[in-house]
Amino acid sequence: MYSYLLEELSRAVGARLLIQFDYSGENYIVEPHLVGVNHHNQDCLCAWFDSKKAPGNTAAGWRCFLFSNMENVKLLDDRFCKKRPGYDPYNSSMNRIYYRI
Repeated sequence: MYSYLLEELSRAVGARLLIQFDYSGENYIVEPHLVGVNHHNQDCLCAWFDSKKAPGNTAAGWRCFLFSNMENVKLLDDRFCKKRPGYDPYNSSMNRIYYRI
């Protein structure tokens, strides 16, 4: 169902491209680190949210975004260059990992 989104987000992870999208009425710009399936069998993106890149949102940190709630997804030309603190490439909240840094 979300194959195109899976392909685009996996490409963003591999190329370390920032992603912009709407989620639950808020606009986010994030650094994607991992794409997979959570324990509820929902496709999701684990990403670092930098509040400086999207004023008005909550504090910076790790977020998990469900594909089903993501709208207007855009891969940006801007890149990020490092893994963020606390990144776990074997994220225990995932049943399956499709793509990771």
